[in-house]
Amino acid sequence: MLKVYAVENLRSGMRVGRDIMDENDQILIGTGTNLTKEMIYGLLDRPIFAVYIEEEETHGEIPGKEHLLDDSYTNCYNEVYDKLSVLFTGLAERGEFNAADLQSIMDEKNFTELSDGAKAVSQIHNMEQSGSYLIHHCLHVGILAGLMAKWLGMSVLDQYNLVIAGLFLDIGKLRVPREILEKQGSLTDSEFEMVKKHAQFGYDMLSQTTMNANQDIMQGVLQHHERCDGSGYPNGLKGDKISKFGKILAILDIYDAMASDRVFAKRKSPFDVFSTLYDDILDGKLDTEYGVLFIKHLCHALNGNWVGLSNGDKGRIVYLDESRVRSLPVVQTAGGEFIDLGQRRDIKVTCILTANEVMG
Repeated sequence: MLKVYAVENLRSGMRVGRDIMDENDQILIGTGTNLTKEMIYGLLDRPIFAVYIEEEETHGEIPGKEHLLDDSYTNCYNEVYDKLSVLFTGLAERGEFNAADLQSIMDEKNFTELSDGAKAVSQIHNMEQSGSYLIHHCLHVGILAGLMAKWLGMSVLDQYNLVIAGLFLDIGKLRVPREILEKQGSLTDSEFEMVKKHAQFGYDMLSQTTMNANQDIMQGVLQHHERCDGSGYPNGLKGDKISKFGKILAILDIYDAMASDRVFAKRKSPFDVFSTLYDDILDGKLDTEYGVLFIKHLCHALNGNWVGLSNGDKGRIVYLDESRVRSLPVVQTAGGEFIDLGQRRDIKVTCILTANEVMG
């Protein structure tokens, strides 16, 4: 039987079920070919999103489930999470900061693994995550910062600095009472004013460390809630007064906060998040260049991810038109049905599913 795989989920040895065509409708890889790593790398460089693979029919098996979790990625993520947790605790409770501990977190192997293209996006959503939401969120933003820096073609040093700014952007929330951060329902005006202080708190905490010498990192942490129209905080900055890192981290912070489960809110569909981001771009709140680039690249990275659908089904994204910011995907359900959500407006993506939710 034929199954559709996102290019990111292809593996060596898979047998091509239909000719893979290039942009000019010329055959790149013919039906019946067993894929090699070199072939897959070549496909990743082209605007090809899904491939038909010939497989033996297995009853009751969910297509694509075998690649939901990557053990090496999960192990690396958990190791970095533990190290970041220790670093946060030392800085927040004792004012201690060891640059060697940060260097261990920023080891090239760690962020080569964690910011590995489409894998990164699928894995941070597929994992069941226990422990501190705050630290998971900062680690997610750091990973997304690594992706964004590559998409922008930043220098290695700027990539490194943007990741660090992402890792620490919300450390100031450790000085906000937990009962406020985890409150169910609306915050009072005074409670919201306290939450808004976290950007300044974070800046003040980091100013006592060696990071104070790096203004890219410091301004990114301080300004990630500033908005281009002046409606943000803590200083109500506008446009060019906001640093490059501040503008980028604002987008990554919003995306992960809305796409992840929080104590007071369930995660949203990434396509609902994209719609919110794009509305904020059109309203002049978020930077247009960085916002549109992020949405387009993340759309590509979502190919192959499993999502919950509003009709109760589970589906895997097999195609998404990246040329349109508000495009909706084609999904393949667990039963093998293909649904174009751009045409079927009665069905919506509700969220990205974890591996346990797909298998449950």
